[in-house]
Amino acid sequence: MATSSEDSTVKIWDTGNGKNVATLRGGNGHVMIGVDICGGLAVGCGSDKTCRVWNTRTERLIHQLAGHVHKITCVRLYNNEKAVLTGSADRSLRVWDINRRTYRQTLTLRHSSTTNCIDVPPGSITAASGHLDGGVRFWDLRTSERVEDIVDLHIGGVTSVHFNPKKSTEILTSGRDSVIKLVDIRTCREVQSFKHVDYRVDLNYSSSALSPDGQYVVAGSGSTGDIFLWSTVNGKLERRLKNHNGVGVVGVSWGRGGSNGQQVSSVDKDGCLVLWS
Repeated sequence: MATSSEDSTVKIWDTGNGKNVATLRGGNGHVMIGVDICGGLAVGCGSDKTCRVWNTRTERLIHQLAGHVHKITCVRLYNNEKAVLTGSADRSLRVWDINRRTYRQTLTLRHSSTTNCIDVPPGSITAASGHLDGGVRFWDLRTSERVEDIVDLHIGGVTSVHFNPKKSTEILTSGRDSVIKLVDIRTCREVQSFKHVDYRVDLNYSSSALSPDGQYVVAGSGSTGDIFLWSTVNGKLERRLKNHNGVGVVGVSWGRGGSNGQQVSSVDKDGCLVLWS
């Protein structure tokens, strides 16, 4: 897995033993805000208005994508790691072809609000973006056409979007209003909402995640640092994992690691990465 940090680096971790296997450096003094890793590539974007693409095996910088006029807030690899999607505070998303020795920007998707988060499901040409104005927008990555717009979904802004791995017609959203929502894309209606009196979102990039089987939602509180696990079937809280150091969590992910094929990772405000299984 990969993490990005205010120390201008992207770090690659072996989830089997918890060791840092690579440190990829960005621009000195510039925060690395977003990160993604897939196949043999890692991408990191930040406050220097560029997105870097590295080969994770050689740790060599392959591309430095330049074109945004403000900080890049989020990034995703897609199309079998042949393309990159970036979102920026300049109120645009950009599509980059990295399948050649020299990268090429192919599309610019323009909108009216800063992008906090993006997601592209595997094998899809539709992207979702979450915005500071509380809305979620859906885009055709072939034509740059906006195909759907869900307005005012969250109060204070959308902080993460995550397509359901088992049901591409559903998307999970997290907001600054400290509410997580599972939304049906076809009807633009809420299927379930998840919240707790001790669950708090206090950053524009705080994330929640769906389990690989789509049965559960996980998120970490920005106040207590506790990990909350809800059922997507009935919206009930299934488990609360206590974070004994009490430091707020800024992001989570859920993959197929661990001894039981289910592994959650969380990162807190002190820069500590924790693996839960």
